[in-house]
Amino acid sequence: MDLDELLRDVDPDEVSRLYGEAAGELLEVALRDGHFADCDPADITWPAGDDLASLTRRAELINAIHEGIPSRRDARLREAYERYEALGPAYHRANGLYCALRARFIDRGHGDGRDFHELYQSIYLHALGRDNPIALDEGEAALVGLRVARVPLSHAHSVAEKLQASSEEEENPDAGDPRLAEDYAVEIDGTPCAGPLREHLDQIAESVVDYMAAGEHLAIRFNTFSNFIWLGISVWKTITDAELLLARVEGRVREKWHRQLHKLVLLGKGMLLKFLQAHSEDPAQIRPREFWYGQEYSYLTRDMIDLTRTLVSSANRLAAQVRGTVPEQIAQPPLLAGKARGLFLEYPNVGRQQTVGPLRRRSRLLRWARLYHRTGRNKMKLLAAGLSEAERHAAASAESGRWGRQSLDIFGIEVSVTADPHFAATAQALDLANRQGKVLFLPTHRSLFDHPVMASLLHDPRFLKLLGWRVPPAPVILARAHLTDPATFKVVGRTFSLIGFTNEEVDQMLEEVDGHVVMTPAADTGSPTRRFAKLLEERPGVVYGEGTTAAFEYQCLPMQHALFAHLPPDVIIVPLAFRGIHSLWPKCPRGNLDIGSGRVEVVVCPPMLAETTLLPRKRALRTQLEPATLFQAVHIARLFNPEAV
Repeated sequence: MDLDELLRDVDPDEVSRLYGEAAGELLEVALRDGHFADCDPADITWPAGDDLASLTRRAELINAIHEGIPSRRDARLREAYERYEALGPAYHRANGLYCALRARFIDRGHGDGRDFHELYQSIYLHALGRDNPIALDEGEAALVGLRVARVPLSHAHSVAEKLQASSEEEENPDAGDPRLAEDYAVEIDGTPCAGPLREHLDQIAESVVDYMAAGEHLAIRFNTFSNFIWLGISVWKTITDAELLLARVEGRVREKWHRQLHKLVLLGKGMLLKFLQAHSEDPAQIRPREFWYGQEYSYLTRDMIDLTRTLVSSANRLAAQVRGTVPEQIAQPPLLAGKARGLFLEYPNVGRQQTVGPLRRRSRLLRWARLYHRTGRNKMKLLAAGLSEAERHAAASAESGRWGRQSLDIFGIEVSVTADPHFAATAQALDLANRQGKVLFLPTHRSLFDHPVMASLLHDPRFLKLLGWRVPPAPVILARAHLTDPATFKVVGRTFSLIGFTNEEVDQMLEEVDGHVVMTPAADTGSPTRRFAKLLEERPGVVYGEGTTAAFEYQCLPMQHALFAHLPPDVIIVPLAFRGIHSLWPKCPRGNLDIGSGRVEVVVCPPMLAETTLLPRKRALRTQLEPATLFQAVHIARLFNPEAV
């Protein structure tokens, strides 16, 4: 990396000032979270000087936090996970009850599905406005004050207040609706349910809100203690240790080497500040200004990890050159060295099982490139084949399925399919087997290899049998433009493609042959999303709600919630968790092409009913923050192992 270019516009004094201010705030949070319970609070301050004593004290403080984070993360995630799991069955039962009541409502001639949904939403709105049932501990409250965490349901409360005020101004026509007083008797999971419609809908809404609050709490804790604190403290410790080593070796190594390492430390501080800024951003924004959602944030965390590894190797090489007594070398933090221990890590039965040598790696990549090229040629032939649109989409989907299966074979990747214990009953209650339109698959996004796994899965007999579908679907996918960037390279200013097609040609193929929706970087994201939602009327959809792949194995990014504001309210959402896939093709280091062999387990989660779960869509409301966070919680709960590793 060209450090001089990266630091060209950086003011070192300003970075140091902001870094010190942020460090002081974070220390205050750590103190309230119990990291320094045996110390005098007056002693827990960030030393302002750059002398050896101050830097030594900084390293001691950071190390204390670093050592305490894994156990705190385990305890908080375990508590939130157990609450979330306990409330799941009631939520799925409530969705079944909703479908049964809606069918009876229509049979009685009281209206159509839209009328029933409107009645439910008036009651759901009231439930959303209730007090949050989950209390925050002192450490979490401090993190909320720092704006790197939030209170569950806080956004939903504000939405409910605004919409309820609006309804009151309109005299709320649903409040005294006689249809809500009629008795309904249905049977759910063998249990009879009888009573007025209002009571049934109250029960459904309360179950949904309980589950949403628990899911949001799990996701917020995961985002805070995995995505932010665990990664952040690992990087912070490395920077602090490297800065201390610089002070210890000053004057004992070549000035050129010392200056180079100092530049790396300065760059790391700047990245940490950007990282903190990203996590301090209001997640309710539709268009975040910084990095917390999407591709740029993922790239930032990837670059932080790459920098940390460079810092460790560079610092230790510098230490080895010291004249006289050699200082102690610094260690790679366990999280970034593949040595993490605790709860909610990777399952032991999946992931990379074999790493191949450079010659075989190159051979497999060339075979994959040829497969890409052959698949592309076959798809382009479909345009000239005179097929109807439906026939072309089906043929293109079959071609994608073959590409997916052959890709897995090339790299020696085995895929198993597992159904969540609640899947069968919920799928039956929602009549999933008899519909393909308005079904949205929501897979995790941990690796570029998600794409061949998903393409293969949609034609896998095991998966189709699970869904009750006899015919493989021709799905519509909401895709980011230039997905094939990793297969392009530049030589003397010219761009070459290993797969024989440019990024632009691939994007065109996805739109015109497959019938997918491609989001270009310059496009208004709302317009592609609306087109995608329209196509869901007739075809099942696939969307990677995180918007980008994970930078490290225990990262699971929040959903881009604006997506869900455009979906048809009666869509069925089926989350999918791809266990073990990140280690097959990690995002770090930048430009990594080391694709390993191993095992992926696809966990098919119970279907979720958007009608009961998405926030009411009235007036100018365009966000779905709480439902999106609940969907992230589903991924977290099924992706990571809750048992100790």
